[in-house]
Amino acid sequence: MRKIIALLFFLVVASAVIFWFMYPSLKKPKDERPARTSSFEGCAKAGYQILESYPRQCRDRSGNLFFETINEPTLK
Repeated sequence: MRKIIALLFFLVVASAVIFWFMYPSLKKPKDERPARTSSFEGCAKAGYQILESYPRQCRDRSGNLFFETINEPTLK
């Protein structure tokens, strides 16, 4: 009888410890940004990472890379 009680106690404690470590990841909000974008502007508006380069680049959740279109001034 003592072995059964000890086993149940161990299972309850082990379950509590596992839940304690898993709870923060269950509570994280899901990424609500759109998974697909088709341009630099759309990627930037969605809030994805903008790389500081010239021209600037934006990387979406899928790993796609979009480049900023820069209109160079023309000399007359």
